[in-house]
Amino acid sequence: MYSLYFLLATLLSSILALAAVRFGRWAAVASVATMALYFGVVERTVLATLPYVGEVAFSLTADKWPFATVSIVLGLITALYAQRYLEHLGAERWYYMVHAFYVLSFVWIVAFENLIFVFLALELSIITSFLLIWYFGYGNRRVVGILYFLWAQVGSILFLVGVALAGKFDADVFQAAGVASLLVLVGLLVKMGTLGVHFWLPYAHAEAPTPLSALLSPVHVGLMAYWIWRLKEGAHWPLDALYLYGLATAVYGSLLVFREMDIKRALADSTIANMGLLVAAAAMPKYQVAPHLPPLDYLATAVLFVGHAFAKAAGFMLSGIYIVKLHTRELDKLVWDTSALALAVLTFVALSGVFGIVLVGKALLAMGLPHSLSAAALLILALFSTALYNFYILNRVYKAGSGPLDAPRDMYIPTLATALAPYALLAAVPWLLWSL
Repeated sequence: MYSLYFLLATLLSSILALAAVRFGRWAAVASVATMALYFGVVERTVLATLPYVGEVAFSLTADKWPFATVSIVLGLITALYAQRYLEHLGAERWYYMVHAFYVLSFVWIVAFENLIFVFLALELSIITSFLLIWYFGYGNRRVVGILYFLWAQVGSILFLVGVALAGKFDADVFQAAGVASLLVLVGLLVKMGTLGVHFWLPYAHAEAPTPLSALLSPVHVGLMAYWIWRLKEGAHWPLDALYLYGLATAVYGSLLVFREMDIKRALADSTIANMGLLVAAAAMPKYQVAPHLPPLDYLATAVLFVGHAFAKAAGFMLSGIYIVKLHTRELDKLVWDTSALALAVLTFVALSGVFGIVLVGKALLAMGLPHSLSAAALLILALFSTALYNFYILNRVYKAGSGPLDAPRDMYIPTLATALAPYALLAAVPWLLWSL
């Protein structure tokens, strides 16, 4: 029964994605929408049993819903948003086909239970995003594309080698120690672009076509936090040290933002900071806040992922409006009208965590603080710096002054909906907690 949902979702989404080569945006939208059929696989379903690999299981259980839902919703929104932007680039319709397969890879990354197939899903995400950077990116896009491809492959291969050395391919029974455990962790951190392995991220996320940046920056790299959370018990990582490393990454990434004159580079640097918060959240101990609620570490990881995904996507989508209308990414030249300023305020206040669902995520993160004065100081610095850089960006945009912009409606409305989502989710928190 559940395998039927998998087959139907895979078949329909793939056919519609291929149809996007001819029919463009609406075929891609239909392809991404049909991925909702995967939610019918509510229990672990074994699709096949393969030699050496073992059971190939697939499921979208409740712990995966926030990650898969955000992937599909933002995949839909960016497909709707992209048309005017792609006309500006002179991009061919096959962009939409690759876009749909890219979103499909997100669902597979979290839904497959066999870690070899998680690796294969990661490969699909690398290939599709690389193609979009190579053909439709900015600047020296082909050098940036190769840089991105190599670093992404390093992360994936380290993850694969670690899993292979562990000899346990099923996430439910994963156990690793020593080199195997370290390789899995480093592989995931490379793919997130955290402190020390972040060099590729600002180039790739800034020079990618902007509809891709809105998925690559918050969703693609953020999904790795789910696997850190999921595998940490079996991998026996030093979680207190990992929590502190995440906070240090958040501080470092925030500081990088202050050097930038380009809005997309600033947003890319801020992703490093927010990946640090996600690493810290995923490394928290499994503390039960209340009997009817998920563990604290899961709540912090899921809430921060969701909040960052919507706010960061809105930021990149706003930058795309400026690129189309003003042909610039320089912060000091981003003049605004009332509607554009409203978008900027909604976006950067939500991303800062001063208000919106990210505020809840940061509060949950603070609850997992190790009992250490130095850890408390680092947490305060991380929370403060990840808020401050947003107001730095907002101030730079405001100082550019008012001027004509006239954002296209088919770009403005999807961006506004995305920017409002963190506030709507904050209002929905009591209902969501009550329904769990």
